[in-house]
Amino acid sequence: MDRAQEVKAAYGQKAKDYILNGLGLEEKSGKVKCPYHKDKKPSMAWYQDGLMWKCFACGEQVDIYRYLMDYEHMSFPEAVSKVADMAGAYETIQRPKKEYKLPKIETNELNNQAIDYMAKRRITKDTLDEWKVKSRKWNGQEVYVFQYFDEAGKLVYVSYRGIGKGAIKGGCEPDTKPILWGMWHVDKRKPLVITEGQPDAMCVYQAGYHNVVSVPNGSKNLKWIDNCWDWLQGVSEFIVFGDNDEPGKEMAENIKRRLKNVTVLISAKRKDANEVLYFDGPKVLKRMIDDAIKAMPAGLMDVSQMPYRTAPIDSDTIETGFIEYDEHVEDWKQQEITIVFGRNGEGKTTFMSQVITHCMEEKVPTFLYSGEMSDHKIQSWLYKQLIGGNTSYLNVVKGKYRDKVEPKPEVVKAIKEWHRDELYLFDRSEKKVLGNLDGFFSVMELAAKRFGCKLFVIDNLMSILEENADSLYSDQANFIQRCKDFAVKNWVHLVLLAHPSKAKGEIQNARNGNLDKTDISGSNNIANKADNIIAVERNWGDDREWDEIITSLKDRESGQRKVMRFYFSQETLRFYNERTAERKNFTWEKYLEQDAPDPSECPF
Repeated sequence: MDRAQEVKAAYGQKAKDYILNGLGLEEKSGKVKCPYHKDKKPSMAWYQDGLMWKCFACGEQVDIYRYLMDYEHMSFPEAVSKVADMAGAYETIQRPKKEYKLPKIETNELNNQAIDYMAKRRITKDTLDEWKVKSRKWNGQEVYVFQYFDEAGKLVYVSYRGIGKGAIKGGCEPDTKPILWGMWHVDKRKPLVITEGQPDAMCVYQAGYHNVVSVPNGSKNLKWIDNCWDWLQGVSEFIVFGDNDEPGKEMAENIKRRLKNVTVLISAKRKDANEVLYFDGPKVLKRMIDDAIKAMPAGLMDVSQMPYRTAPIDSDTIETGFIEYDEHVEDWKQQEITIVFGRNGEGKTTFMSQVITHCMEEKVPTFLYSGEMSDHKIQSWLYKQLIGGNTSYLNVVKGKYRDKVEPKPEVVKAIKEWHRDELYLFDRSEKKVLGNLDGFFSVMELAAKRFGCKLFVIDNLMSILEENADSLYSDQANFIQRCKDFAVKNWVHLVLLAHPSKAKGEIQNARNGNLDKTDISGSNNIANKADNIIAVERNWGDDREWDEIITSLKDRESGQRKVMRFYFSQETLRFYNERTAERKNFTWEKYLEQDAPDPSECPF
C-alpha cells in the first residue's frame, strides 16, 4: 500500500485526462457530469491535491485506481502495476521498514471512579462506550486504556492515561504501531477533525460531529502521518483542532504543511475542545467545527487569522554545526535556499556531509540526492565521520594494494538504529524518475510531507539537469525557481551544491578566499534566487596556516561577507578550528549492544 500512493503521486495530474478520456466526459468550465448519479448540470470537479474527480452533489469521487478497477475491471494490484508502468515510478526513497508488534493485553470495564472523572469533564458513559475506552492495571495504577483500531478493525496500538486530576501522564505499549485514534468510525468523504488528545476527540464526537480522530502520542511526535499515509490520502479535507498553547499551535502548523487541504482551528479563549464543551456547551463546539468547514476557500487567507511571530522559533531553524557560521546567519531557516559551491576536490562535499551528520545528531530529518558519489560511498563517508577516528570501532581490511579500515559490523548496526527515520537517500537507479523533474519533485514532496524531512540537499545541480536539459540555462532558471517554490510551500530548507564557472574552475591560491557569488556556474538566477551562498575553497599555499577557507558570500540575515578558516583532520574527516571541534561526541554509541546483566545483581 505504501508503494501505491507513491506511484499515484508520481503519475500526478496526468490522471485527470486519463479518467476524463476513459469515461468519454466533456469538461466545461472546469466541471464534468458525474457518472455516479443522474447529473443534469455538471457537478464533478478535479480535486488537484487529492488527484481525483469529486462530485459536490452526491459526494462520489474517482481517482486513477478506482477508475481502473470500476471501468477497466482490474484488481487493485493490477491497477497499481499499470499506473507504475505509465508513470515510470517505483520505490524511490531508500528506507528500511520498521517492524511493529501487535498489542496483547487484557482490559477491564470502566469502574465508577473512571466513569465519574470523565463525567466531570462532560464526557458521558455512552461516549466512552462508543470509543471502546477500557481500563487496566499499568505500572501499579488503574488507568484508562485507549485502543487504536486500524481501518480494517485490527488492534495495532494501545495508549494509557491516568484516572483523575494529577494522575500519571500515561504511556503506550512498546514497539506497537502509533496510528490515529478513531479511524474505525471515520467517513473519509467528509472533512476529518484531528485533535491533540483523546478527551478532545470524544468531546467533538459528543457535540455532534462524529468524523473525528486524535493523534496517538501528543503534539511533538508526528510518526502517525507515515503510518497512516495511505489511509490519509483518501481524506479530502482536514480540520486540525489544536490546543491553544505553543506546542498545540506548532503541531497544527506542522500537520498543515504535511497534509493537503488543512484548516487550522484553535479556540481564542479556551485551551482545547474539552474546555469549549465544558464551559460553552456542545452547540458552541459544534458551531466552531461547522464554521471551520466553511472557512476561506483554497487560494485565499485572512491575514487577521494568521499567527504572528516576531522571530523564527527554534524548531524552524537548522544548525549547520559550524559555530561561527550559525551565529553569523542565525541558523538556516525554513522556506530558504542555500548554494554551496567550490571546485572539485576542495571540500564542498566534506562540508555538507559534516552538516548532515550534525543534523542526524540533532534529529533533523534530511533528504539527500547525490549526483557525484555512489550510495555506498556516501554511507561509508558519513559513518566514518560519525566514528571520528576511534580505532576501537574499526577493523583493518586487507586490500589488493593497501590495507583499509572499515567500521565493525556491530558499530554499523548501532549507527543505523540511531539514525532510523532521520536520513533518506534518493534512489538514483530509478532512471525514469531521475529523468523527469516532475517525478523528482514528487519524491521530494513525499519526503517532506510523509516522512517530515526538513533539510533537502541536492549534490550536484548540474547532474540533475543533465537528464532533462534542452536549453541548459533556461532549465537552470526553471529548476531554481521550482526549488524555491518547493522550499516555501513545504516549509523546508533546501541546499544546492554547485561548481564555479570555467574561469574560476582552475585550482588557485585560495588563502584569502578567491571565489565570489558571481562565479557560480550557470544562470545568474542561481545566485539571485538563493538566500544564502557559501564558497568552500582549499588553501593551496606552501606556507599555509589553514587548510580550508569557507566564506559566507550572501545571507538574508546580516548581508555581510564573512570569511572562516579551518583545519582538516584526515583522521576524523572533519573541518575544525578553535570554535568547531575536531572530534564530536555523537550519541549513536548508546545503541551499541551491552553485555547482558547478571540476573543475581537485579535490584528488584
